[in-house]
Amino acid sequence: MRLGTLMAMVAVVGAVVTVGPARADAGETRMYLKSGWFSLHETLGGSTFVRDEGWMHGAGVARKGSPGAGLDLEGLLEVWGGNLSYDGHDLRNTVPIRSRTTYLGTREEVTLGVPVAVAATLTLEPYLSVGHKFWIRTRSGEDWNSIYVKGGVEAVWKGKSCSVFAKGGPLLPVYTRNHADLSDAGYGDVVTYPRSAVGAFGELGIRHSRLSVSVEYEGFRYARSHNVPMQPNGTPPGVAATASQAFQPETSVDWISLRLTYHF
Repeated sequence: MRLGTLMAMVAVVGAVVTVGPARADAGETRMYLKSGWFSLHETLGGSTFVRDEGWMHGAGVARKGSPGAGLDLEGLLEVWGGNLSYDGHDLRNTVPIRSRTTYLGTREEVTLGVPVAVAATLTLEPYLSVGHKFWIRTRSGEDWNSIYVKGGVEAVWKGKSCSVFAKGGPLLPVYTRNHADLSDAGYGDVVTYPRSAVGAFGELGIRHSRLSVSVEYEGFRYARSHNVPMQPNGTPPGVAATASQAFQPETSVDWISLRLTYHF
């Protein structure tokens, strides 16, 4: 997916988000582009079963304002995608497979924070976010839905001409559903529910006037799902199987990206 296409989609969403009646608290809108290295690893018995790696791109829009009571409320929409290398094995984990896979996804997130001015130039803001990520993964005919929560603290130091910000904390997917469409290979569909495991996120950046540049990390962790029944004629690479049952292996998803943001 090209960055230009992603940005065009976000521009439409941004227009809808930012056009509306004036409020006493005008708030702030952010539009951003990001690009960086993405990897997904599936692990079986301590060894890598499937590895997707490559450049991933994204674009998003966020709106932040104060609903009162000293709180900050932010809503975020993001689209992302990329074409990655696929390094995996056959169903029995015996024959190596090298190929390509395409990802295309969305993210929606709501954040509630409490900004606290601890000094004239320093603000700390504890916050809690609830979000949803959806993505398709073409090599294995999969679509994922993951609802997550994350919490942390953002620190902002304001200098004379710029400000420096940093934030981070734990990230937990509380509900995840992975659907694998196996019809093209002559198999029945498989739906697994990867279990929750604790990941992490963080961002470090600098802002001058209306522009900011930052480095962002997001790491999701999923424990192995329970076994689910499947058709006896098997499943293609990307979904592991035991006899007549399938499961989603232990999975880690990491994305380190450079983000360019325009504030208005």
